[in-house]
Amino acid sequence: MSVLNTKEGYGTLTKLLHWAIVGLFAFQFAAAHVMIRTPPDESVLGLTRDTYYNWHKSIGLVALGVAVFRLLARQLGRLPDWAPTLRVCERRFVHRAEQVLYAAMLVLPLSGYLYVMAGGYGINLFGAVQLANPIGENQPLAVVAKWTHIAAGYVLLLALAGHVGLVLWHQLFVKDRLLHRMLPGRHVRPSARPSASG
Repeated sequence: MSVLNTKEGYGTLTKLLHWAIVGLFAFQFAAAHVMIRTPPDESVLGLTRDTYYNWHKSIGLVALGVAVFRLLARQLGRLPDWAPTLRVCERRFVHRAEQVLYAAMLVLPLSGYLYVMAGGYGINLFGAVQLANPIGENQPLAVVAKWTHIAAGYVLLLALAGHVGLVLWHQLFVKDRLLHRMLPGRHVRPSARPSASG
C-alpha cells in the first residue's frame, strides 16, 4: 500500500491522520462532557475537574496540529476516484460535509485557545509547561470565542453525523464495503454499480 493517496485508494498517511483525528476529537467531546458536569470539589475516574480542563486544552492544541498537518498532507499525492456506488447527490453531500468538517476542525481548537487565553485561564500543557499568553485578558474577545467554540462543536457533530450516517448506510445496506476504503491495511474499491443522478 502506498504512503500517499493514489488513483486507486487512500494511502497510509491519510488513513493514519484520519483515525488520529477521530480519536482526538472523540476524547475532546468525552472530556468536555465530563468536565462541565463535574463539581469543583469532586473527581471522576480519579481525576479532578481541573485536570480534565487541562487535558482538554492540551489535546485541543494537538488536534489543531494534526488537523493542519492533514490539510497539508492532502496536497500530496492525489485523491482517489469516487467510489462508483456513490450517487451524484451523495458525492455533493460528501464534498460539502468534508468542507464543513475541515473548517470545524480548525475553528474549534482555535476558538478554544482564544477563549482560555483571552479569559485569563491559560494553558498548562499536559501539566508540564505553562504556555505564555500572547493575547492578554480581553473579556469581549473571550465571550465571542467561547460561543464560537460551542457553536463549532455542534457544527462538527452535525457534519460528522451526516458523514458517518452515509458511510454506515452504504456499509450495512448497500453492502459495497465503502468503509473499507479508509480502514488500515485495506485497499478495496467498492464494486461498480451505475450511479443515479440527482
